Amino acid sequence: MTCKNCHAPAPGAYCAACGQQTHIHRVTMGHLAHEVSHALTHADKGFLLLIKELITRPGIVAREYLNGKRKKYFNPFTFLVITSALYAYISYKTGYSNAMVASDAPSSNRSPYYQEVIEIVVQNGKLLMLILIVPLFATLSWLFSIRSRFNLAENFVLQAFVVGQINIVRVLLFIPAFLLAPTTIHWNVYVYEACFALYLTVTYRQFFRNKWIFAFLKAIAVYFLFIVLYWVVIIVFVALRHAVNH
Repeated sequence: MTCKNCHAPAPGAYCAACGQQTHIHRVTMGHLAHEVSHALTHADKGFLLLIKELITRPGIVAREYLNGKRKKYFNPFTFLVITSALYAYISYKTGYSNAMVASDAPSSNRSPYYQEVIEIVVQNGKLLMLILIVPLFATLSWLFSIRSRFNLAENFVLQAFVVGQINIVRVLLFIPAFLLAPTTIHWNVYVYEACFALYLTVTYRQFFRNKWIFAFLKAIAVYFLFIVLYWVVIIVFVALRHAVNH
């Protein structure tokens, strides 16, 4: 028997070259249902298992993944893409993203680009999560821990886990809270930002093995600089686009 994926000799249940099962059957609706269920709940590397582990062990999960436990955990970047898409869709449909951005935006109403900046953030939430949020957080956490053994790419893995989990928390807690009390969006934003900073503190404490005070100060610094750079990048993009068009 040969492997249908890589055509290498595969006498056993799995191909020794690529790891695919040698017994491949036709795709049916039952097969698809099984695959979805397996991806979500499988004890070794399920999506739900990763969410559960990331509640209290975000830094440890990232360390274990980087140290070689790749089979145990759902891929961090697949996790990020799925949760970003889920959050972007639900927050847009419920009006949460619009309300949150308007509440949390810089108070620069005098700027001619203000409304355009807000529209870009609201309409491109998913894309910004993938191309801006994780890279900014990863770069900042790497710069603040440049003496650690973890390189920039490994900080990307760490932040993919963190941002993916934050997306889940937003969907399960903060969006329902907004729907129940839309007029308290400012408090919703404040609590979210406080929770994110605390979650980063726990993450950095576990991942970099810093003392609590250093982990807290690092988290606050990273989060503050991220907010500043996030808005600066978007404002500069809008300004350059106007400059080119004129």
